[in-house]
Amino acid sequence: MTETLDRRSSVSPSDRPRAARPGRAVRLARIGALAAFTSAVLIWVSRLLEPSVHYVSQLGAPSMATAPVFNPALLLLAAAAVLVDRALAVGRGRYVVGWPIGLTLLVCGLSFGLASVVTCSPGCPVPFTEGALWQDTVHIAAAVLGFVLAIVAMAQVAALRGRPWMRWGSIVTLVLVGVTSFTGAMLALFGGDTVLGGNLEFTAATLAIAWFGVFGLQVAADEASLPA
Repeated sequence: MTETLDRRSSVSPSDRPRAARPGRAVRLARIGALAAFTSAVLIWVSRLLEPSVHYVSQLGAPSMATAPVFNPALLLLAAAAVLVDRALAVGRGRYVVGWPIGLTLLVCGLSFGLASVVTCSPGCPVPFTEGALWQDTVHIAAAVLGFVLAIVAMAQVAALRGRPWMRWGSIVTLVLVGVTSFTGAMLALFGGDTVLGGNLEFTAATLAIAWFGVFGLQVAADEASLPA
C-alpha cells in the first residue's frame, strides 16, 4: 500500500497547468470545510427541534417538521465531501493511500447526496421489516455506505506521512466513530435501548462531519503553504 503526501518545491513542465491553480484548491477546500461545519450545526438544530427523535435519519422523513432543515444539511455534507475531493483533484499535494483519498470522498459524497434525496418513510423502519418501503432500503443503504466510506477516508488520512496531529486526530476519530456507530446500529437492529442508540448515532455523525470540516481546512492550509 502506498502512502504519500507529496509536497513538491519544484514543478515539472507537465505539472505547470495544475500548479497555476493553488488558489482554487484552497477555496474549494475551505468552502467544503464550511459546508461540513454548517451541516453539523443544522443537524443539531433539527435534533433540538425534535428531541423525541432517536435516530438521525428519522429527522428527514417526509412527515417530520425537521425535514426541510435536515435534508439540506445532509446534502451540504455531500457537497462538503465532493468539494474537498475537487480541491485534492486540482491541488498540488498528492493524497494517496492505496487509491486517491479524493475518490473515497467523491463516492462518499454521492452516497450522502442520494440519502438526502431518497428519504426514509415515517418512522424509518429497518429494511425488510414490517412497514418498511423500498425507499427505506435505498436511504439506509446509501447512508451506511457514505458512513463506511467516511471511516475509510479517515483510515487513509491516518496512514499519510506528515501532519502527525492530523494522523492521530483521524485515528482517534475513526475509533470513536466506529465504536459509537456500531453500538448504535446493533441497538437499533436488535431492539435495544433506542435512546442510548440514538445518542450514540448522533455522536458518531457529529464526529464524522466535524472530521470532514477539519480535513478540509488542513487541505486548504497545505495547499496555501506550498510554493507557487
